[in-house]
Amino acid sequence: MKSDAKLLSDSQLSLLVSNAICVTMSLKNLLEDELTLLQKYFDEMKSAGIPNHIPEGALFYSITSSLYRKGNLTMGELSKSISAPMSSTTRMMNWLVDKDYAARLSDPDDRRIVRVALTDEGRRLHEYIESHIIKRIRETMQLLTKEEQTSIIHIFEKLSQVFNIQEAKS
Repeated sequence: MKSDAKLLSDSQLSLLVSNAICVTMSLKNLLEDELTLLQKYFDEMKSAGIPNHIPEGALFYSITSSLYRKGNLTMGELSKSISAPMSSTTRMMNWLVDKDYAARLSDPDDRRIVRVALTDEGRRLHEYIESHIIKRIRETMQLLTKEEQTSIIHIFEKLSQVFNIQEAKS
Protein backbone atom coordinates (compact mmCIF):
# COMPACT_ATOMS: atom_id res chain seq x y z
CA MET A 1 0.00 0.00 0.00
CA LYS A 2 3.05 2.21 -0.35
CA SER A 3 2.89 5.12 -2.72
CA ASP A 4 5.30 5.68 -5.59
CA ALA A 5 5.19 9.41 -4.80
CA LYS A 6 8.26 11.10 -3.34
CA LEU A 7 8.31 10.88 0.46
CA LEU A 8 7.53 14.05 2.35
CA SER A 9 10.33 15.92 4.08
CA ASP A 10 10.42 16.20 7.87
CA SER A 11 9.21 19.81 7.69
CA GLN A 12 6.30 18.80 5.42
CA LEU A 13 5.37 15.96 7.78
CA SER A 14 5.58 18.33 10.74
CA LEU A 15 3.26 20.77 8.96
CA LEU A 16 0.92 17.89 8.11
CA VAL A 17 0.74 16.83 11.77
CA SER A 18 0.19 20.43 12.86
CA ASN A 19 -2.64 20.86 10.34
CA ALA A 20 -4.19 17.52 11.30
CA ILE A 21 -4.23 18.59 14.95
CA CYS A 22 -5.77 21.92 13.99
CA VAL A 23 -8.51 20.23 11.92
CA THR A 24 -9.14 17.68 14.67
CA MET A 25 -9.50 20.41 17.29
CA SER A 26 -11.74 22.45 14.99
CA LEU A 27 -14.00 19.46 14.39
CA LYS A 28 -14.08 18.70 18.11
CA ASN A 29 -14.95 22.35 18.84
CA LEU A 30 -17.64 22.28 16.15
CA LEU A 31 -19.10 19.17 17.79
CA GLU A 32 -18.96 20.72 21.26
CA ASP A 33 -20.49 23.99 19.97
CA GLU A 34 -23.32 22.09 18.31
CA LEU A 35 -23.94 20.02 21.44
CA THR A 36 -24.00 23.23 23.52
CA LEU A 37 -26.64 24.68 21.21
CA LEU A 38 -28.61 21.47 21.49
CA GLN A 39 -28.22 21.61 25.28
CA LYS A 40 -30.04 24.94 25.24
CA TYR A 41 -32.81 23.31 23.22
CA PHE A 42 -32.97 20.42 25.71
CA ASP A 43 -33.15 22.85 28.61
CA GLU A 44 -36.24 24.38 26.99
CA MET A 45 -37.74 20.92 26.55
CA LYS A 46 -37.36 19.69 30.16
CA SER A 47 -41.12 19.46 30.56
CA ALA A 48 -41.21 16.92 27.71
CA GLY A 49 -38.87 14.61 29.65
CA ILE A 50 -35.76 15.33 27.61
CA PRO A 51 -32.64 15.30 29.82
CA ASN A 52 -31.32 18.63 31.00
CA HIS A 53 -27.69 17.75 30.62
CA ILE A 54 -25.56 15.76 28.18
CA PRO A 55 -22.18 15.02 29.75
CA GLU A 56 -18.97 14.83 27.72
CA GLY A 57 -20.40 15.67 24.31
CA ALA A 58 -17.70 14.13 22.12
CA LEU A 59 -17.76 10.84 24.05
CA PHE A 60 -21.56 10.84 23.98
CA TYR A 61 -21.55 11.33 20.21
CA SER A 62 -18.85 8.70 19.64
CA ILE A 63 -20.77 6.10 21.64
CA THR A 64 -24.17 6.82 20.11
CA SER A 65 -22.63 6.89 16.61
CA SER A 66 -20.97 3.52 17.10
CA LEU A 67 -24.09 1.90 18.53
CA TYR A 68 -26.27 3.53 15.86
CA ARG A 69 -24.11 2.14 13.05
CA LYS A 70 -23.08 -1.21 14.49
CA GLY A 71 -26.11 -2.23 16.56
CA ASN A 72 -25.57 -3.97 19.86
CA LEU A 73 -22.01 -4.42 21.09
CA THR A 74 -20.24 -5.69 24.18
CA MET A 75 -18.66 -2.98 26.31
CA GLY A 76 -15.22 -4.14 25.16
CA GLU A 77 -16.22 -3.92 21.49
CA LEU A 78 -17.73 -0.48 22.06
CA SER A 79 -14.72 0.84 23.94
CA LYS A 80 -12.37 -0.43 21.22
CA SER A 81 -14.53 0.93 18.38
CA ILE A 82 -14.34 4.47 19.78
CA SER A 83 -10.76 4.21 21.09
CA ALA A 84 -11.82 5.26 24.59
CA PRO A 85 -10.92 3.83 27.98
CA MET A 86 -13.34 1.25 29.32
CA SER A 87 -13.95 3.38 32.44
CA SER A 88 -15.09 6.41 30.38
CA THR A 89 -17.20 4.24 28.11
CA THR A 90 -18.85 2.55 31.09
CA ARG A 91 -19.57 5.87 32.81
CA MET A 92 -21.28 7.24 29.68
CA MET A 93 -23.18 3.99 29.10
CA ASN A 94 -24.47 4.12 32.68
CA TRP A 95 -25.77 7.64 31.99
CA LEU A 96 -27.37 6.56 28.71
CA VAL A 97 -29.04 3.58 30.39
CA ASP A 98 -30.25 5.74 33.31
CA LYS A 99 -31.85 8.18 30.85
CA ASP A 100 -33.40 5.32 28.81
CA TYR A 101 -31.33 6.13 25.71
CA ALA A 102 -29.60 2.76 25.83
CA ALA A 103 -30.24 -0.69 27.25
CA ARG A 104 -28.18 -3.62 28.43
CA LEU A 105 -29.10 -6.87 26.69
CA SER A 106 -28.26 -10.50 27.36
CA ASP A 107 -26.29 -12.22 24.63
CA PRO A 108 -28.51 -14.98 23.20
CA ASP A 109 -25.54 -17.33 22.79
CA ASP A 110 -23.82 -16.70 26.12
CA ARG A 111 -25.78 -15.39 29.12
CA ARG A 112 -22.54 -14.22 30.78
CA ILE A 113 -22.03 -11.62 28.05
CA VAL A 114 -23.86 -8.30 28.29
CA ARG A 115 -24.42 -6.24 25.18
CA VAL A 116 -25.47 -2.60 24.94
CA ALA A 117 -27.70 -0.99 22.33
CA LEU A 118 -29.54 2.26 21.76
CA THR A 119 -33.23 2.34 22.55
CA ASP A 120 -35.66 3.85 20.04
CA GLU A 121 -35.44 7.12 21.99
CA GLY A 122 -31.63 6.94 21.89
CA ARG A 123 -31.70 6.39 18.14
CA ARG A 124 -34.01 9.40 17.69
CA LEU A 125 -31.75 11.57 19.86
CA HIS A 126 -28.66 10.51 17.89
CA GLU A 127 -30.40 11.22 14.56
CA TYR A 128 -31.45 14.65 15.78
CA ILE A 129 -27.95 15.59 16.96
CA GLU A 130 -26.30 14.14 13.86
CA SER A 131 -28.58 16.15 11.56
CA HIS A 132 -27.36 19.35 13.21
CA ILE A 133 -23.72 18.30 13.00
CA ILE A 134 -24.08 17.37 9.33
CA LYS A 135 -25.65 20.76 8.65
CA ARG A 136 -22.65 22.53 10.23
CA ILE A 137 -20.12 20.38 8.37
CA ARG A 138 -21.98 20.97 5.10
CA GLU A 139 -21.76 24.73 5.70
CA THR A 140 -18.02 24.41 6.31
CA MET A 141 -17.43 22.17 3.28
CA GLN A 142 -19.24 24.69 1.04
CA LEU A 143 -16.31 27.03 1.61
CA LEU A 144 -14.19 24.58 -0.42
CA THR A 145 -14.28 23.98 -4.17
CA LYS A 146 -15.82 20.73 -5.44
CA GLU A 147 -12.32 19.47 -6.20
CA GLU A 148 -11.14 20.29 -2.66
CA GLN A 149 -14.22 18.58 -1.20
CA THR A 150 -13.53 15.45 -3.26
CA SER A 151 -9.85 15.50 -2.29
CA ILE A 152 -10.49 15.86 1.43
CA ILE A 153 -13.03 13.03 1.40
CA HIS A 154 -10.59 10.80 -0.50
CA ILE A 155 -7.73 11.66 1.85
CA PHE A 156 -9.77 10.94 4.98
CA GLU A 157 -11.00 7.63 3.51
CA LYS A 158 -7.42 6.65 2.67
CA LEU A 159 -6.09 7.66 6.10
CA SER A 160 -8.89 5.71 7.76
CA GLN A 161 -7.91 2.62 5.74
CA VAL A 162 -4.23 3.04 6.66
CA PHE A 163 -5.01 3.48 10.37
CA ASN A 164 -7.36 0.49 10.34
CA ILE A 165 -4.64 -1.68 8.77
CA GLN A 166 -2.08 -0.49 11.32
CA GLU A 167 -4.52 -1.12 14.17
CA ALA A 168 -5.25 -4.62 12.91
CA LYS A 169 -1.50 -5.40 12.89
CA SER A 170 -1.03 -4.35 16.51
